[in-house]
Amino acid sequence: MGSDSDVFRSGNFAVYRGHAYRAYGDRTSSEIALAVEDADPVPAGLQADPQEPDRIYLARPTQVDAWYVSSWTFRWHGELFSCYGVRDDQVTGLYIGGNGAFASEHLRRVGAVDYEGTFPLDEVTDPTEERVDLLARWHKRQQPGA
Repeated sequence: MGSDSDVFRSGNFAVYRGHAYRAYGDRTSSEIALAVEDADPVPAGLQADPQEPDRIYLARPTQVDAWYVSSWTFRWHGELFSCYGVRDDQVTGLYIGGNGAFASEHLRRVGAVDYEGTFPLDEVTDPTEERVDLLARWHKRQQPGA
């Protein structure tokens, strides 16, 4: 598995003119705040947030192509994990499998029954993204009687 920057990128996102930006807002918002991070292009045609004019740009939900929440799972040695971080070609995840012996032997205990692990990207398999479509929820809320 490569280190494609879109794999394991979790959080809220909005797609504006073909580019996914980290986004802030909820389905009741009249505006979505798009955050310019790292190599993101400045979103042309949008108003800058006066409080953070170099980093945050405001879009109406009708201006974006997509708006969603993304989360990822993966497998390591066949066991299922929920991803919550990627750094330096390593992925960290919370164990969501049910094999207590496996967890005790291979993972760090981080809670009463919670275990986590950090693994090289090339050792993980089956990256799976789950998305919740916030734009569809916003459109539904705009319908009369919603």
